Amino acid sequence: MSYLRPRLSKFTLAALLLTTAFGAELHAQEGGHLTLQDLLSVEPIGESALSPDGKTIALTRSGQIALLPSEGGGWPVLLTSTQGGKSGLAWSPDGKRIAYASQGSIWVVSASGGAPHRLTNAPAGGGDPRQATDRAPRWSPQGRWILFRSGRRGINSLLVVSADGSTTSFLTSAKEEAESGRWSPNGDEIVYVTREKEYFSGRLKLLKFDARSGQTAGEPVTLYTAPVDRGGGWAIRGAVWSPDGKTLATVLQNSGWNHIYLLSPKGGEPKQVTDGSFEDENPTFSPDGKSIAFVSNRGLLEANNLWLIPANGGEAHQVAKFDMPGIVSEPQWAPDSKSIYFNHQSPKETSDFLVQSLNSSAPPKYLTHTTPKNFSAAAQVPERVTWQSKNGKEITGLLFTPPGSKPGAKHPAVVWVHGGPEGQDDFRADLWAQYLAQSGYVVLEPNYRGSSGYGEAFRNLNVEDSNGGEVDDVAAGAQYLVTRGLADPARLAIGGGSHGGTMTAYMVVHYPDLFAAAIELYGVVDRQLFVERTNPSSAVRWMMKMGGTPVEKPENYRRANVLQQVDKVKTPLLVMHGENDPQIPPADSAFFVKSLREHHKTVFYFTYPGELHGFSQPAHRLDAWQKQLAFLQQYINPKYGTTTTSTEEVTFPGSDKQANSHNGDR
Repeated sequence: MSYLRPRLSKFTLAALLLTTAFGAELHAQEGGHLTLQDLLSVEPIGESALSPDGKTIALTRSGQIALLPSEGGGWPVLLTSTQGGKSGLAWSPDGKRIAYASQGSIWVVSASGGAPHRLTNAPAGGGDPRQATDRAPRWSPQGRWILFRSGRRGINSLLVVSADGSTTSFLTSAKEEAESGRWSPNGDEIVYVTREKEYFSGRLKLLKFDARSGQTAGEPVTLYTAPVDRGGGWAIRGAVWSPDGKTLATVLQNSGWNHIYLLSPKGGEPKQVTDGSFEDENPTFSPDGKSIAFVSNRGLLEANNLWLIPANGGEAHQVAKFDMPGIVSEPQWAPDSKSIYFNHQSPKETSDFLVQSLNSSAPPKYLTHTTPKNFSAAAQVPERVTWQSKNGKEITGLLFTPPGSKPGAKHPAVVWVHGGPEGQDDFRADLWAQYLAQSGYVVLEPNYRGSSGYGEAFRNLNVEDSNGGEVDDVAAGAQYLVTRGLADPARLAIGGGSHGGTMTAYMVVHYPDLFAAAIELYGVVDRQLFVERTNPSSAVRWMMKMGGTPVEKPENYRRANVLQQVDKVKTPLLVMHGENDPQIPPADSAFFVKSLREHHKTVFYFTYPGELHGFSQPAHRLDAWQKQLAFLQQYINPKYGTTTTSTEEVTFPGSDKQANSHNGDR
């Protein structure tokens, strides 16, 4: 089958020219007007790790590792300049080296500089290429071994490599899916999570480790088995040790919401220490063992903040205060237990690294400033809105409106749907929504049933109901925009990636007259095809969500099969997919486009070589954005008086030829 491939050369050059130096700020254009190049040039802080002495921060940005004084006031100094992105930063116990993952292997680099040293060189693994690499290194407390995760067997396994790279050993069996390993404080035990089909939400296991041989000492012991989430969307993330090694903290959903539980490494029932109709995540013990810092969305379910609770349970209190809602991640304690470092972003700020003193009522101190002035000047804080779905269920979403919008004005509107479906649209730095809003579009991001952040019951409302109530939730959101007088009912569009793309496909057959344009990005249109061709973990998860296999639940799969309902489509579609996607088979989009064309529907189709699930290469991101904008402009926001000699229906930039895939009446 034929497809149109984007021209990359001029965009590759543009992307290189637009990359800014570490810490540089973009010059604000008149009125703070964002460009697509601005979006491409944003380089927020990625991962971060505090040195054992608390004096230095290692962080990732633009694919490299940089070092920064933890008290602030200094300038980030690049530590690496090698090819490939860096992840999993981990300081050695003596603070002299940093381990990290890059190019599929584990590396170490001296904190004082010099060439990195490659410790592992994993053979190509089977299955999902995103999981087939060596990653997530963690030093043993004595600094002799590095624990890491690898998919070189085709499933996740835990291994150790000696600090000099001379010895590598598997710690978990070839039959168990293992991840989230953490050393005990004295280094003779490792707690980890294992998952199999029968206990898909995970088991916490403990293995004994012999530091002399680098091998396990005896069989692993199961500490706890989580009740299986019937929707397959929840799993134990792992456990963290208390400084004295006597307690483990983990997050369970036994109360119907994610909360913190304490567990003895000797076994026994977990003790719940937080509770309420909100989600608590990422617990970490203070070095003195007296407190647990964690992240929670209590107060506003579409945002979160940094919280603190006594280590043995008690009243929690919020630690950091901000002027607007945002997102906190990766809390890390200073060695003296008197301050907490963390990453933070908000609708007007890209991700930065901050520190909060626990002995002061002052707001957090920013240690990095990566937000381009043009973005902070142009961005808006979205409005949190709610509406009633078809069955009376209240649905929440985030609403972006064009700057300077006048009362009564009816704009073109884009309903942009998140993936997952267990994702959530929250108060983060949402570049695409901000750009669309300043370009004159009303943008609604609905947190439909199946979304995370609202408890287990809401997240599982879509179980055995694909292409059902979840679609009604989103359609009701579009109608809300019209009823409120914000959107022109004749100029509504829908789009999204992954399950957002699936929802877009569902929408054009479930509500064929609602939208004038639809952007379907790497979504599923045939769930049976998906479970046959996706990676093993995703296949199990989705068969749980569908209620069983295609043989066991044929009606559920039939309802979710858009290919059998293409005759209902009236909406013009733009379809895009990465050619090496291991999550959602490219065949889903290929068969969708083939069927649309056979039914004489309007569809435009672009694939991107070398891309996995989503578009990561700068040239591809820019090209995809430009094509999506051209598509929206054609169908819901036409411009008049532009000069063009094209005879085609939509003039897509960056293509070898104009793309006209209109094969019949709409």
